[in-house]
Amino acid sequence: MQNNTETKVWNATLYLRLSRDDGDKEESNSITGQRELLRDFIRTRPELREYAVRIDDGFTGSNFDRPSFKKMLEDVKAGRTNCIIVKDLSRFGRNYLDAGEYIEKIFPFLGVRFIAVNDNYDSFGGKNASDELVIPFKNLINEAYCRDISVKVRTQLEVKRKSGQYIGAFAVYGYLKDEANKNHLIVDEYAADIVRDIFSWKLEGMSPQDIASRLNHNGVLSPMEYKKSLGMKFATSFKANPQAAWSANAVLRILKNPVYTGILIQGKETTPSYKVRKRVTKPESEWAIVSDAHEAIIERRDFDSVQKALSLDTRRSPGDSAVQLFSGMVFCGECGANMVRKTVPSGNKKYVYYVCAAHKQDKSCSPHRMRDEALEQLVLDTVKQYIRDVVDLDDILAMTDTAPLRTAEVQKVQRQLDKKRSEYERLQKLLMSLYENLADGIIDREEYVKLKQNYAGRCAECEKQMETLQETITQIKEHGGEHREWMAQFREHLNITELERSIVVALIDRILIYKDNRVEVRFRFADEFAWQTDILRRSQIREVV
Repeated sequence: MQNNTETKVWNATLYLRLSRDDGDKEESNSITGQRELLRDFIRTRPELREYAVRIDDGFTGSNFDRPSFKKMLEDVKAGRTNCIIVKDLSRFGRNYLDAGEYIEKIFPFLGVRFIAVNDNYDSFGGKNASDELVIPFKNLINEAYCRDISVKVRTQLEVKRKSGQYIGAFAVYGYLKDEANKNHLIVDEYAADIVRDIFSWKLEGMSPQDIASRLNHNGVLSPMEYKKSLGMKFATSFKANPQAAWSANAVLRILKNPVYTGILIQGKETTPSYKVRKRVTKPESEWAIVSDAHEAIIERRDFDSVQKALSLDTRRSPGDSAVQLFSGMVFCGECGANMVRKTVPSGNKKYVYYVCAAHKQDKSCSPHRMRDEALEQLVLDTVKQYIRDVVDLDDILAMTDTAPLRTAEVQKVQRQLDKKRSEYERLQKLLMSLYENLADGIIDREEYVKLKQNYAGRCAECEKQMETLQETITQIKEHGGEHREWMAQFREHLNITELERSIVVALIDRILIYKDNRVEVRFRFADEFAWQTDILRRSQIREVV
């Protein structure tokens, strides 16, 4: 570094930077270490006077979107500072092009002296041939280092995601970070009880807005305020008021988050590169999804019921705090349109009935209708009978050894799968040999194209058939005696005397009303019921034989 004998006084800004993601953990690179080094340097240079210290602690060097760096540029433009001093070029920035733009063009144009102490660089000392080569080269090395660290950090985070480790800065509401393992979530019993209440109220038919109102009325702290009460310091991208209250959106975020079932879904978004910070959504196939990553607060079946309830029409009558009993579930058996709930006053009474929306709109369907009281009674009777059927089947299956039959079924389908897999491998070999046959002159190009299309089509068909067979094997195994949790859901309501919204959503898929006033109730898990019934029938036949 060349010494300058001019008497000009330079108002120097000491710029310090430390990044969380570039591996700068050495003491010499700490903020304190950088500050002491630069102040020691100034003491040996009488023409330098400290104007300000600008610190970007926790900001990457891959770009210049840093708050203190921006303030420093404002000082430069205002003429308050005309000298910038850094420990080395990597503290200034690790982006080769942008760093070079500032050092070689912008600062000289603005009359700013730039000093990198450990790199022995001082722009006021005049450039020499070595500077022309060394400075760009060091900037290039710094950028390569930044790129390498970015790749390593991304890889480490991806490994953690796929192994079921939680990498969020803060635990989601209802959980806390395990003090013994910060990448593991443990249940926060107080907040977990609130989460359970939210799901329970939704199953009862309450809207997210009504749930939020109840929580606020009960004085329950919102997730943001609860975090503050625990002493957490955090930033949020959501709109925040001085005293954040529960909102419908906050309730919906909880109701839609599968983390409460013990599942971790991470890696939904990414950045294109270490230089571009704009986040983009990744395809769902690339998400890191791990089941049983932590203790569940909500049972999976209740979570699924809530998702179904959220997807249904949740319109309410004026003055009602909950959705109607059959809201979004009643359809015309003739045309498939919604059956619209209508209220008709008659004297001092009001009559409620369902009418086909297609008929109401353009008369394209018959004018059949049904009173709500009659429909509710019919559905109740049907539900009670179906519950008894499910419970009876469950009891019989518990006393029947269907394992041998299921094992035989699995073996049978497995043989079919093995045969299909062999066929697929044979077709793949034929497909691979086509090019050699073409090159050897055994077939011409027209035959090659035709055969390739034929083999490729047969391979694709084989893949579909193998997938179907594998699903069949999984279905046989999962529908065994040890996988009848859905039956317990029906058993819970064995002694019901009236319908509730939570029961309707949990057990019923849809309700159809036909023009002859016939009502068809289609239940959830109908395929499972049919499968278990068939298993039982074949087991009994096997015993007789």
